[in-house]
Amino acid sequence: MKNNKKLSCLGILKKYSFKVIAAPILKGVEVICELLVPFLVRAVIDNGLTDGGSNFHDSSYIISICLIVLALAFAGFFATMVTQYISSKTSTSYSYDLKREIYSHLNTLSISQVEEFGKSKALNLLTSDAISVQNGVFMLMRLLVRAPFLVVGSIVCSFLISPLAGLIVLISLLLCAGVIFLVIYLTPKQYSELQKHLDCLNGFGDDNIVGGRVIRAFNKEEEEIDSFKKETNKYRKQAILISKINAFINPLTFAFVNLAIVLIIYIGAKDGLSSSLSIGGIVAIMSFLTQSLAALIMFTRLVTSLSKAFASKKRVDDFFALESNIVPSTKAIEEIQEGESLLTLKDVCVSFGGETNALDNINLTIKKGETIGLIGGTGSGKSTLISLLNRFRDPSKGAVYFGHDNEKDLNLEQLRSQFAIVFQKPEFFKGTIESNLKLGNPNASKEEIEEALSLSLSMEFVSRYKDYYQHEVEENGTNFSGGQKQRLLIARALLSHRPILVLDDSTSALDYKSDAQVRKNISSIKGLTTIIVSQRATSIRNCDCIYVLDKGKIIGQGKHDDLLSSCLVYKEIYEAQVKKNEKSK
Repeated sequence: MKNNKKLSCLGILKKYSFKVIAAPILKGVEVICELLVPFLVRAVIDNGLTDGGSNFHDSSYIISICLIVLALAFAGFFATMVTQYISSKTSTSYSYDLKREIYSHLNTLSISQVEEFGKSKALNLLTSDAISVQNGVFMLMRLLVRAPFLVVGSIVCSFLISPLAGLIVLISLLLCAGVIFLVIYLTPKQYSELQKHLDCLNGFGDDNIVGGRVIRAFNKEEEEIDSFKKETNKYRKQAILISKINAFINPLTFAFVNLAIVLIIYIGAKDGLSSSLSIGGIVAIMSFLTQSLAALIMFTRLVTSLSKAFASKKRVDDFFALESNIVPSTKAIEEIQEGESLLTLKDVCVSFGGETNALDNINLTIKKGETIGLIGGTGSGKSTLISLLNRFRDPSKGAVYFGHDNEKDLNLEQLRSQFAIVFQKPEFFKGTIESNLKLGNPNASKEEIEEALSLSLSMEFVSRYKDYYQHEVEENGTNFSGGQKQRLLIARALLSHRPILVLDDSTSALDYKSDAQVRKNISSIKGLTTIIVSQRATSIRNCDCIYVLDKGKIIGQGKHDDLLSSCLVYKEIYEAQVKKNEKSK
């Protein structure tokens, strides 16, 4: 488990500091080359091509100047290509590091924090936001120096040629800068709102894809399409608003720069600046203006990219600021002997912020090697209790002990390696049966895989596939039935060879005969502590101890026969299920 170091977008970028600084410096070389060229063109026109020039029709002079211009062009091209390479490689590597840190930090958060943060928002951080920050770094490295230095350099050079022409250039470029900075001021908040709409849109789309069967079953397709259109329209309106703001940049900047060019040509034609503004000077200033205009256009791209990047950076930094409420420790787990207390819950309460607790004053002890049953109605707190055992969440009050140690004092990675859990909702990853089975034991042998498949009764259907356990698994295991999924997940848990097996209502899709056989096979594994969560009384009747939960409280505990006489709720559950089975027969 990683330490709780403070993360931020800029903090992750620090390792690339040298490259981030080197790229703008190289761009500075390109800018110097570009600024020198108009001066050389001015010299050629005024001295080599104009009557009365000091080197009029001197071909060697003209050729030498042209060669210098060509050399400057090559130098600028080389600096540009190196900068492009450094910027691309650095921004891509940075994006990889950023996504890795986002994903790592996501895995340090508790289940409750991840649920509260939201899946769609987390996916946006890994995709849209990370890419926006990457593009921002790329554009920053390329254009941070080029645009302002080229603009400032053009203004200074224009003043050197002609003070009045320099003043015209200065005013026009200041007006352009005013437009750009106005856009910089207005757009960041709008991009933040756009990303929020994108979160909602992604969440809505994900819900509709995952719940597609339910939507079709209730003939809600048209309503969902209408709802999706409403969400899309919100996103579209926000995107159009941002586009309208950005749309002012190019027309206004073009207008100001072209107006300056017209004024300079007009003044030159009127001979109002004949003492200081030659034909070559006019050409040079026009060149400076067009260069500045191109730089400003590129700068608008930088502004747009940075606006998105800063909005995304804030979202990512806010995510990094979330501190996990599961604080890891370093104490190693001590070996526990057969029959000793393995897991103990003392006065445990769990609250999700409502008026009543999800779990209230829970006290129970599980000994090593025991088979424990948990039963109760929907919402009684069974799954919440299970999530406490391996610290998916911590109790609001009370403590959970592993052996004699509070779980909060134990190494979290080592603690979780003690548990193999089969959850209520089957979770599969796209790949093969083998790749899914090996999730908890990558080095499992062929014999171990086949044994796990046999114990879980998965071999009954896996053996029928031509490609055996290399058979493809679609995303979320959609190419398997509910019972097949549960048996494969039990096989995956058994293959991990962990000392504690938790079955969270994970045989509900099996018929009673298969359910009984799977439990019998599991009970044959020596040294295994098994916790069975079920709504079937018949699935837990042979457990060493059964805990009955109702509204977050333990209302009965003991063996099956004892509970039939001492716990009315358990008796009602059992009799209702037994009568139902008898009627079905």
